[in-house]
Amino acid sequence: MKTPLTASLATALALAAGLTSAAGPTPRTPIRPIGECLVARQVLDWGVVDDRRLVVKSLGSRYYDIQLSHSCRDLNRRPYLTFRDGLRPTPLGSARGFRPGTGSDPVTSDGRICGDLGDAVIPVSGVRNGTELPCRIGNIRRIDRATFEGVFGRDSDSANAMLDSAPTLQPVARSR
Repeated sequence: MKTPLTASLATALALAAGLTSAAGPTPRTPIRPIGECLVARQVLDWGVVDDRRLVVKSLGSRYYDIQLSHSCRDLNRRPYLTFRDGLRPTPLGSARGFRPGTGSDPVTSDGRICGDLGDAVIPVSGVRNGTELPCRIGNIRRIDRATFEGVFGRDSDSANAMLDSAPTLQPVARSR
């Protein structure tokens, strides 16, 4: 009696896990090469689509679609945004500087937002006091100018549909 019950329970759990993963968030795929990443200090403009998505314009006519890993209600409530790159060097605690390895990535710890683990958008109300809650970035990708500008003036459902159907810009190979 235990074997059929255990087998049916295992089947039900596997089916439930498959259904939740099918409707789950977009898998994390960081931007590579890192030269295509969003440089936080170069952000010029942004638009909030809803509490889980925004679009950003940076220097060099680069446009990004940023999806958050969870709902961020302060995104619409606070007038300023700041960005945090998640892969920061870990100090050794001595005069030797930074320890390479786990927790550090000297290539992307310079303010580049690539969609790596720990990258976040932080809504700020005016003066940053350290109590702001970061909104973790689930996925970031490059989009074109028309898609960026097309988001403005639309309701969130149609803006999300437009962003979901827009192609991701691929890096252009530069000839020497």
